[in-house]
Amino acid sequence: MVISASGSGRAHPGKPPFDRDTFATLLDRVLDGSLPFAFHFQPIVDLRRAVVVGYEALARFPPEIGLAPDVCFQMAELCGRRLDLEEALLHLALAVRATVPQNCFLSVNLSPTLMVTHRWDALLADIRALSPTGGLDGIVIEITERDSVADYDHLRHQIEAVRDLRGTVAVDDTGSGFASLKHVMELKPNFVKLDRFFVGNCHADPSKTTLIQMIGMATNRLDAWVIAEGVETANELDELIRLDVPLAQGFFLGYPAPEMLPLDPQVADRIRTRIHSLSRADTLIGHVEQCNSFTSRSDAKSFLSQNPQADLVAVLDEWNRPLELLEHHPLVGPRSVERFMRVQLATEPVEALHRALTRGPAQLFDPFAVINEEGEFQGVIRIDRLMRGILDANRTEKVPPSYTSSPTE
Repeated sequence: MVISASGSGRAHPGKPPFDRDTFATLLDRVLDGSLPFAFHFQPIVDLRRAVVVGYEALARFPPEIGLAPDVCFQMAELCGRRLDLEEALLHLALAVRATVPQNCFLSVNLSPTLMVTHRWDALLADIRALSPTGGLDGIVIEITERDSVADYDHLRHQIEAVRDLRGTVAVDDTGSGFASLKHVMELKPNFVKLDRFFVGNCHADPSKTTLIQMIGMATNRLDAWVIAEGVETANELDELIRLDVPLAQGFFLGYPAPEMLPLDPQVADRIRTRIHSLSRADTLIGHVEQCNSFTSRSDAKSFLSQNPQADLVAVLDEWNRPLELLEHHPLVGPRSVERFMRVQLATEPVEALHRALTRGPAQLFDPFAVINEEGEFQGVIRIDRLMRGILDANRTEKVPPSYTSSPTE
């Protein structure tokens, strides 16, 4: 479970409704427990087993404060009390750890600034006194992107102290702020949390999939696990599974809730179905992408214009047969895919690719529709993804295996 300052990992701008002195008084009450804060928990999911393996616990401050979590931390910084608030999070995390479901990990989101102070040494000494070898067993110290790191040698020493107590380390929001790849290589964490920037619309952006694969390979060499943050659509989830990303979290997998909930059965079924389809790389089912469909062209156009994350929709007739594909093309904007190709689900991938590449220059890289024997719409296939899938299948035996177990195994 990750103790986080914000509800979604994104900044929440806001103007405090009171002055700094008033906030400092309220913060004192938060820290002494007379005005306690609580957590909402968002699941972290193993994309190979379709189970929850951890939770991100998102700080929720009492209504008397009335500020978004990120703003609270900013105000605590102005009051010179941010590290006090972070320390309170750690103490609560240690208390909450006993309630975490079996085989799930607990991760505390802390700044590198706290970890290089003497108070951190004192915290670890207290933990060590209570449990000399296993004081942080099952705990993940998640290093936030909030601060830069001036002394990596010192921080690495502190990380080793965490590991001596059987704790592990994560780097948050990799790819944003100070959480660069250099950050990852210097700290060699157990978990690398991939920033939402790379995850958003990754199924339709080859450059993002390439970067995810590169980060995955580098992380694998460090014997670590990638956690993809901010999974908000089914297509993003499907692409992450195809890219063999081991862990993920986001609204599509589960919203933050007051309880530590298991994975929704429908989401678990989707993950298992996707894994099964990818195991059938010699058929088109392993390359099909689901997309929103409508029986009205006007409804399809309206949905496409109002949902920037959706770049492809289908218009179907009353028998569920595809009539039109509408696309938000990155170069020309919204358009209808003219004379789009239809391919039977039983068609071999190489044959489908050959048919697609024999189209005229204007349609060469257009997506095509996949239908079953009755002509019913099954989904769409993008040419670049089909080509990558065929190439990946051909070189599977030449690539070393990726992650083989979950972090709790």
